[in-house]
Amino acid sequence: MALNQSFSEALLAWYDNNRRSLPWRGSRDPYVIWVSEIIFQQTRISQGTSYFLRFMERFPDIHALASADEEEVLKVWQGLGYYSRARNMHFTARFLEKTNKGRFPEDHAQITALKGIGDYTASCITSICFSHPDAAVDGNVFRVLSRVRADATPINSSPAHRIFKEYASGLIDPARPGDFNEAMMDLGAMVCTPTSPGCRECPVSGFCEAFRRGEQASFPVKTRIERRKPVEINYVMIESGSRIMIRKRRGPGIWKGLYDLPEIPVPAGEPVSTLLHPLTHRDLLIRFYKTGYVPAETAAEPDVQWIDKSELGEYPFPKPVADFLDREC
Repeated sequence: MALNQSFSEALLAWYDNNRRSLPWRGSRDPYVIWVSEIIFQQTRISQGTSYFLRFMERFPDIHALASADEEEVLKVWQGLGYYSRARNMHFTARFLEKTNKGRFPEDHAQITALKGIGDYTASCITSICFSHPDAAVDGNVFRVLSRVRADATPINSSPAHRIFKEYASGLIDPARPGDFNEAMMDLGAMVCTPTSPGCRECPVSGFCEAFRRGEQASFPVKTRIERRKPVEINYVMIESGSRIMIRKRRGPGIWKGLYDLPEIPVPAGEPVSTLLHPLTHRDLLIRFYKTGYVPAETAAEPDVQWIDKSELGEYPFPKPVADFLDREC
C-alpha cells in the first residue's frame, strides 16, 4: 500500500471519530467556508466563534454582505482586528455580486485572483466545496508535516510554503480532499500541538520521523525574529458634558474607515492608560490622555466630530480604543 494512501486512510479514520464540532463544519457553501477561513486566519477558534456567528447572522450570504455599507461591516467586525480582512471581504462580495451573480468561481487561480484571498483560503474552498484535490497548508499543517518529515526548513522562511504544500499534495486523498484538509487542521489543533503533543494517541505516529527519533520538540523550526521597536500613538479623550470628540480615520493604514480619538504628537502629563498592542508587522505603544480642553488644531481637523457618549456603540473602533472607551464611558 502506498505511503500517501496509508497515511490518509489512518488520518481520515481518526477524523471520522474525532472531528471537532464547529458551526461551519459540514457546509459546502463557498461563502460560509470563505467567511470562516478569513475570520480564523488570525483568530483562535475559541475566541472567534462568537464573531463568526454574529457575522453570519448579519450577513448570511454574499448578497447581504455586498449590500451593506463599509462602516456597518467594520462595526460587525469590531474586536477581530486586522480590519483590512473585512474591507477586502466587502470588496470581493460586491465584485462577485456584480460580475458573477454572487457565485464563487470553482477554479483555484480565479479564486486567488479575488481581493484578500490567498492560496490557503482558496484551497479550503476548492477542496471542501468543490472536491478538488487541493492541499490547504496553514500553521497546523506546517507543524504536522515538519514533524512527519523531520524537516528543518524554517516554517517562517520563504521556501516553506512551497515545500510543505508539495508534501501535503502528495498525501491528500483525492476522494475526500476537503475532509483530508480539515483532518490535518484538527490533528494539528488537537493532537500534534505546539507543546506536549499527544504522540501516543496520534493516528499517523507510525509515519512520523520526528516521533521515531524522539525529536518532536525540535520541530517545527522557526528563524528568530528581532524584537521590534513599537510605534507610539498618543490619544486624547476630549469630553464636554455627555459629549465626546471622535475622529474618522481616512487614507492608508490598517484602521482605515474606523473611528478613534484625536491624537497629540507628544505625550502630555500622565496617561490614564497605557498598553502595548501587537500587530503582525509592528507593535503599537498606545497612551490615552484625558482633557476638557479642545486644542485649536484639533477642532479644525475635518474628520473630527462631537457625539453623545450614548452613541459610541454605533461606531466601529479599533479594539484597543473600543476597550478604553468601554471602561471610561
